[in-house]
Amino acid sequence: MNLSISIAGLDALERGMREAPHYSGLVLTGAMREASLLAQREWQENMPRGATGLTAGSIHSDVSSTPAGVLGVVGSSQPSAVWVELGTRPHMPPSEALQPWVRAVLGISDPKEVRNVAFLVARKIARKGTPAQRPMARAVKATQGQIIAIFERAAAQVGAHLAGGNVE
Repeated sequence: MNLSISIAGLDALERGMREAPHYSGLVLTGAMREASLLAQREWQENMPRGATGLTAGSIHSDVSSTPAGVLGVVGSSQPSAVWVELGTRPHMPPSEALQPWVRAVLGISDPKEVRNVAFLVARKIARKGTPAQRPMARAVKATQGQIIAIFERAAAQVGAHLAGGNVE
């Protein structure tokens, strides 16, 4: 999922990248880091915990400066993040793999009941798949206004820097 936004002050950022590229790059990198961490936190909070919390814990952010500009990425190393976001088609998962989830999420502790319930859950997934839960989409929607404000502040900071006659 890509997030594209329009912000006030783009002209100041464009001028800053021409006239004060080092300073503007530092300001934009800081803004991107703040925005990426905000999106990461929100996505982690929206991610269902399941049995282990491994998927939520795998969500990370990274910021890099490229010749084309500053790039911020928020992602997960776990394939399950995609399955939670988009849902799955019907498929028969191994019921053994669902047993930790049955214990942790449903609170069932009797081993025989855990096996039976895991099998029933697997059969339901085989019939219906799993629904899309959209934790990343919800994170983007929840943080979009804050992210726009972060970059508008960065644009204002670069504009003030240039207005003060500070160029590189």
